[in-house]
Amino acid sequence: MKKLHIWPNQAREENGWITTGFTLEEPSVSPVQIWYRLPVSYSKAITTSCDPFVVATIFRAMQASVDLHVHGEVSPSLLKNMQELQSVWACWKPERYRQIEVQAEVEREHNPAEPSCSVMAFSGGVDSCFTAWRHRRGLAGRQSQNLEAGLMIHGFDIPLHQTDTFLRTADSARAMLDSLGMELIPVVHNSKYLGADREDSHATILASCMMLLQQRFSAGLIASSVPYTDLLYGWQFPFGSTALTDWMFSSQAFTIIEDGAAYTRIDKVREIYAWPEALQYLRVCLGREAKLRDRNCCRCEKCVRNILTFRALGLDRPACFEQDVTVTQILRLRYSNMVSIFYTELLLKVTRESKTSGAWVAALRANLLINRARNRLKQSALWKAWHS
Repeated sequence: MKKLHIWPNQAREENGWITTGFTLEEPSVSPVQIWYRLPVSYSKAITTSCDPFVVATIFRAMQASVDLHVHGEVSPSLLKNMQELQSVWACWKPERYRQIEVQAEVEREHNPAEPSCSVMAFSGGVDSCFTAWRHRRGLAGRQSQNLEAGLMIHGFDIPLHQTDTFLRTADSARAMLDSLGMELIPVVHNSKYLGADREDSHATILASCMMLLQQRFSAGLIASSVPYTDLLYGWQFPFGSTALTDWMFSSQAFTIIEDGAAYTRIDKVREIYAWPEALQYLRVCLGREAKLRDRNCCRCEKCVRNILTFRALGLDRPACFEQDVTVTQILRLRYSNMVSIFYTELLLKVTRESKTSGAWVAALRANLLINRARNRLKQSALWKAWHS
């Protein structure tokens, strides 16, 4: 069987940054350089283990149906969890993923970093803001983590060539985290060259980048984007980051925690309204236009839904949304999946409970009926096509 080889690269320092990573080598294919770049001040936090590289590469290997051979050191506990992760995705998408063998030249466990502290993946959106807020404010009960830093990845939702856009986004994120006593860690990562399906594998990017710093941190938090209620109905399933699978990126030395799945987006918005810096810098829009990737366009479906969430809760529109939503915008909303329809139903439930009325509520109710009918028609057409 063909093998995909991981060769760890020697870290190098240049102009205040340290770059580390690995070479991916596959027969009949040109080698691919995968790298991570961080401020040199974090050099002592970078692990010598190849665990982050295995996590980053597992979906590419499964999709190519080739064994993964690591020319370095890997934790046996991670290899065990990777086997279970493969079983899950081979069940969910057998047409795309095959179970493969992951072999390492050296298998060895590392001890967790001391003193125990955590890092999180921070995008500046509702989910990650909620995770940062509740842990730093002691609102997570027995699940509380000693959360010290948020890691923002350039190359994840902001393309690598948009350096200025990322710097502006990072400045906003830094202002939010500073207000909570957390530090922002910028990481530049060319993850797109791994060649895996982003919807299925995006949690591996987050986990890999956090795991890279396991000399300092013993746990990494991924803010839940799929609440348990969505899993109940299977509306956003299978998906690359869920409470069912995120823990499988863990090793004995570094635990991945999927945080906040018990809360809906409405619950999270209600909680972070008490955080002034979040209201000023919150970023929910991925922005198809390059100039909008560091701010909210206030026009797309995601922006409109978030603005209406504040409105449904009886809260003032925060400064991060420079424009309000019109009735016409609400009527024109189009939902591509059941998740958006379910979220709109939750919004209307909130308005009923608070006895909120007005033209915008009527427009949202009408829009929901239209999108339900469109979704049923689409499903019916697909069902007929499938059985024709």
